[in-house]
Amino acid sequence: MSITPPEQPAEVRAALRAIVAEYGPDALSRPATMSNLLKDLLPDSPRVARMLVATAEDRVAEVLRDHVSQGMDTATASRLAASFFADATMYTPDACAWIVGELAVALGLISDVAGPPTITVPPLIRVPEAAAAPEAPPARGPGQAGDPGGAVGGGQPRGVAQAAPGGPDARLSALATQAAPADRSGGGAAGFAGFAGAVATAVTATGTLYAVSEADGAVTPVDLGTGTPGVSIRAGGMPRSIAITADGTRGYVTNYLDGTVTPVRLVGDAADSAPAGPLAKVGAGPVAIAITPDGVTAYVANEGDGTVTPVNLASGSAGAPIAVGRRPYAVAVAPDGSFVFVANQGDGTIVAISVSAGTISVPVRVGIGPIAIAMTPDGKTGYVVNHGSGTVTAVSLVNGQVSAPIRVGRHPIAIAVTPDGRTAYVANHGDDTVTPISLGSGPAGIPGPPIRVGRRPSAIVIAPGGTAAYVANHGDGTVTPISLAGVAGGAAAAGVPGTPIKVGRRPCALAVTRVRRTS
Repeated sequence: MSITPPEQPAEVRAALRAIVAEYGPDALSRPATMSNLLKDLLPDSPRVARMLVATAEDRVAEVLRDHVSQGMDTATASRLAASFFADATMYTPDACAWIVGELAVALGLISDVAGPPTITVPPLIRVPEAAAAPEAPPARGPGQAGDPGGAVGGGQPRGVAQAAPGGPDARLSALATQAAPADRSGGGAAGFAGFAGAVATAVTATGTLYAVSEADGAVTPVDLGTGTPGVSIRAGGMPRSIAITADGTRGYVTNYLDGTVTPVRLVGDAADSAPAGPLAKVGAGPVAIAITPDGVTAYVANEGDGTVTPVNLASGSAGAPIAVGRRPYAVAVAPDGSFVFVANQGDGTIVAISVSAGTISVPVRVGIGPIAIAMTPDGKTGYVVNHGSGTVTAVSLVNGQVSAPIRVGRHPIAIAVTPDGRTAYVANHGDDTVTPISLGSGPAGIPGPPIRVGRRPSAIVIAPGGTAAYVANHGDGTVTPISLAGVAGGAAAAGVPGTPIKVGRRPCALAVTRVRRTS
């Protein structure tokens, strides 16, 4: 769905100003409040009202205010907020830019003396209608307003080296030569039978969880044994992802605004909470990071310039960027360290980088807006989360075959696979749930009943030993633990949610280690 901004937005501007004046700026981030008020304030503009409710659901006004409060100039803050909103919806970039501009005026960040605000948002490449599958109505909880799903895709990256067939790149070549089926509803009868785990329970595991909070510019450690958060660790501007070395002593955080990677010490006393070394400069808008099993190299996906940057972790120096596709959003390293797999949200594709040769495969089509990747422990299968399709696509990393997509929840955004490889858990940003998918016993690839978590889940990890999953809730600043004790890996392997743990503002990424932090 797209929307054309009204030629005379005076009524919209007046409505937003009235809401802020009477109810305060926080009202712009409360969907129910906005829905009720806009029925009276904009009775003749239902499409614009729906769009404003969608901005409230994604807390766009709050994102905008946070950027400005951190010292960012209003123009840059508005562009980032508009890009964030465009990523999460089917509204056009122009419409998103217009609506964010009106929010900025209502908040007093932009003057309206000179007329309507103008904000430029990079265009999104959309899949032709014939290539996109119709989406089934998602399972929703009571009182949740809807917003359209994001759509990105189409095209091939240019200027990339192709791998030769045979030899060490045989798997890469096989992956490259397969074509994906049309994205369509998958899954089995289990579907969305109902929400599982309605009663909270105590969840404990061993080790430390690290939650990245983009609004705070920090990483919060959580002792899994007690569920207690510790002293936050500083990062850079708008941190977006984290990866931890195998020994659990170092973490590496990507900073979206700075275009850097911050190394941090993860063990020791409180004095070790400072960054462990210099900031490595990578590409524009780094959003994801993965470390090779030997701990020598990290690979950073740069959404802003379509590249992946290898970083030498010993020296902190960045290597030559590798062109991969449009808006790369996720990276995963094969368990044997031979390949790095990249999901290109803007192309609807994945590619494989040969670590030894530095070449990449021909892009392989998956679903709409691939945004996350998880691999099975044996390295044979990758599971790709398609944000715009509401599906997960399984890709064989042995022969390149691509599965029929598995239907999950609304706007899926993250995925984790249990250590035994029998179950995947998918965080659904759009309906506040986690969908378990059976991969091992019983019919593989069948989703179980969704698990209710916090607001706007954005990341998920599995604790060491597979006893619990942890979900970062972007919308309420918490992490929800899910007990997996007794889960056998079948189609109904839901797990039971526990009491949410308060971390920082807008947590967006998680990592976990067996090592217990001592500070």
